[in-house]
Amino acid sequence: MIRITAYIGALFFFFFISIEGTVAQVRLSGMVADQETKTGLPFVTIVNKRTMTGVLSNENGRFYIESLPGDTLEFSMLSYTTKLLITPGMSSTMDVYMQKRMFELQGVNVTGKGYKKDSLAMRDEYGRYFNYHKPGAVDVLKTLPANPITALTYLVPSKARKRKEQFHEQLLYWEKEKFIDYRYSPELVGKMTKLQSPELDSFMHEFRPGYQFLNTASDYDLLLYIKQSFEEYQRKKQDKKEP
Repeated sequence: MIRITAYIGALFFFFFISIEGTVAQVRLSGMVADQETKTGLPFVTIVNKRTMTGVLSNENGRFYIESLPGDTLEFSMLSYTTKLLITPGMSSTMDVYMQKRMFELQGVNVTGKGYKKDSLAMRDEYGRYFNYHKPGAVDVLKTLPANPITALTYLVPSKARKRKEQFHEQLLYWEKEKFIDYRYSPELVGKMTKLQSPELDSFMHEFRPGYQFLNTASDYDLLLYIKQSFEEYQRKKQDKKEP
C-alpha cells in the first residue's frame, strides 16, 4: 500500500512538473509565404529545435505552434532555404517569408538528385518520431516491473504523447508529399507542357498524381501521365471556349 501511494505521488509530481513547464509557453501563428510571390506555402515543416516537436503549415500556408520564449523554430521546405526564428517573449502573429533555392535544370530530370539524401537526413534527425508508436497494453506490462511510473503514464492521456503521435503522422505525410514534389516538379512539367505560372500552377494542382502511383511508376510512366494529362487539360480548355 505504501509503495502504491509512493507511485501515485510520484505520478502526480511528474504531471505537476509537466504542467509547470508549459505555463510560460507563448503561441505563435501566422503564414509562411514565398519571399517573391508572397503566396502561402503549404506543408512547411516547423520544428522547435529544443523539444524536437513541430507542426506543418496548412494548405494555405497558415501555421500555429506553441513554444517557450527564446526557443529556436526551424522553418524548412524542399527547394527553399531553411529559416530560423527565435520565439519572442509574448504570443504574437507574424508572417514568415522563405527564399526559394535555384537549381540548374539539365535536360529533363524526372527525379531530384538530392531526394534520397534529404530523406535519409530527415529520418536521421527525426528518427525517434518516424519510429514512434502509441504505447499499448503490452508496453505497460513490459515497462511496469522496471519503471512503474513510466508504465502508469502510458495509461493517462498526455499532451506530450499526443503531440508526438501527431508529429509522427505529419512527418510521414510530409515525406510522401515531398516525394511527389521531387518527381512531379515544376521544372519537369513546364518542360513537358511549355506552360508558365500561374497556368502551370493550376495545371499541376489539378492533375497532381498520388504517392502510390509515383512510388511504382517508371520515368516513362510519369512522362506519359503528364502528356496524357496535358492533352485532357487542353480538351477542357477548348470545350470552355466553344459555345
